[in-house]
Amino acid sequence: MKDDKSIPVLLRKTIPPQLEKIKHGHFTIDDENYSIHMYLKDNDITVQEEGSEIVNFLKGKNILVTGATGFLGKLLIEKLLRSCKDIGTIYLIVRNKKGTDFQDRVEKYLDDFIFYKLLDIYPNFKEKIHGIYGDFEQDGIGMSQESRQLLINEVNIIYHIAATVRFDEKLPKAIKINVVGTYEMLKLAKECKKLMGFVYMSTAFANCHKKLIEETFYAPYLDPYKIMNLLKDFPEDLIERIAPSLLGQAPNTYAFTKQITEHLVMKESAGIHCCIQRPSIVISTAKEPIRSWTDSIFGPIGLIIGAVCGLLHIMYCKENNRCDLVPADYVINHCIACSYKTVKDGRKDRIDIFNFTSTNENPIYWKGLQMCEKYGNKLGSFKCLVMPFCRCTEFYYWYLFLKFWFHTIPSYFIDFGLILTGKKPLLREAYIKIDKFITVLSHFTMNEWSFEYQNTTKLWNELSDVDKKNFNFDMKSLNWEQYFTTFLLCLREFILRENLDNLEESRRHMTKNKIIFYIIVTTVLASSTYLFINTIFFFIPLMFISIIVYFRFTKNNNL
Repeated sequence: MKDDKSIPVLLRKTIPPQLEKIKHGHFTIDDENYSIHMYLKDNDITVQEEGSEIVNFLKGKNILVTGATGFLGKLLIEKLLRSCKDIGTIYLIVRNKKGTDFQDRVEKYLDDFIFYKLLDIYPNFKEKIHGIYGDFEQDGIGMSQESRQLLINEVNIIYHIAATVRFDEKLPKAIKINVVGTYEMLKLAKECKKLMGFVYMSTAFANCHKKLIEETFYAPYLDPYKIMNLLKDFPEDLIERIAPSLLGQAPNTYAFTKQITEHLVMKESAGIHCCIQRPSIVISTAKEPIRSWTDSIFGPIGLIIGAVCGLLHIMYCKENNRCDLVPADYVINHCIACSYKTVKDGRKDRIDIFNFTSTNENPIYWKGLQMCEKYGNKLGSFKCLVMPFCRCTEFYYWYLFLKFWFHTIPSYFIDFGLILTGKKPLLREAYIKIDKFITVLSHFTMNEWSFEYQNTTKLWNELSDVDKKNFNFDMKSLNWEQYFTTFLLCLREFILRENLDNLEESRRHMTKNKIIFYIIVTTVLASSTYLFINTIFFFIPLMFISIIVYFRFTKNNNL
């Protein structure tokens, strides 16, 4: 591993002297460098194998992971390998993508930043990984008979995570991957000679037509077998045209297919030890293996990135609603613990469902995401267009009005300037995507749910003290204030690809942006006040004064 600027500061063997000084300094939460100090300080991610029932359970087990190249899949592979050096072979189903062979993708995959810390602990971890070609959009997952037979003969545990998580995914593709793909995995599981357990990762919002979601099965929107036959009997363009009528109460194709698939799992898992995990909105890690790590820009993370870069200024949501976020490493720890309990209990006549949310234990609200403004202004970034500021409103027409002034008009002005300088216009297209994203998320930002949590609570209480430390998923132990302290730094390094080497320069850039912003605001406010007093067109300046007052007095950094 080279210590150069292509590697995030957090993963380097040596860091710049000024950052080393911050890392070992003493800071309070009000200090400018406090968040950097928290981000860089040593992070113990070792797993105590002695006395761990879960580690002992994993020893010698051959494991199949679907969706391994995705956000949660990477974390699951990393944690399994870090938890148990004596684990058996981990099989990954990987497809060819954009002209890259699946084997080359596996090699590149194992060089991902997420495995850097594992490399120090377990240098030979790659020997445990075996890639197998498969594509969930193909019949029979596109797997060769030879590969299939290998899995049938060897696999002990299956973690089925693979899914298309796009809310606006076309219905035929969502059915093919989420429903048919799971059906094929269950068929494979029932053939496996040494299978001990099957974990299906669903979502806490699969049944979001209910306000109270219990750890139980609900009647499916449509029969899963009829849905699968739909793909065989009708062309995809016709299915897409009738999609709105098929979705019914479901807010999107993701929730629709996940809810139907749960019923499919119930029907097809007879004879195997099976459970369903239902995490809520998954965001960056809390601790393992890297604080605040993510490689996904879906959901709230995408909104926060937009706000940090000075693109997103107004969001349509009820800020006092619970947003039910859960850190990704907690989700993975919970997933592994679920598999352990399912195999330990040995029940084939029942499928346990484990809701995993923050609502009951440690709620967070949409207004809490405004903390990105607090820390973003302290960090600075050359990717930031203007000083970050973002507000929430639940009033739709007020949202449209503010969106027009803070998103639409600036995008046209800036794109016009880019065209005049011979550059390609970018901002209007970006705002179209942001607006679409907010619309897709609005069902979740404008509503809230309650969740039953009994199975997850029982699971936690049954773990030994060693396993509670090794596989922590206790939401009560999470401090949201500390969580968001390092959140933006990791996004800056791993998503925006802007390392901390330029910290001082980027802070000066942010200071310049602040000065420009306040000059503009002061000029607009002074001009508006003058016009309000001295002209009959009072409604025009009153509009600008109202907007400025709204943004000034609706700031809320409290969780």
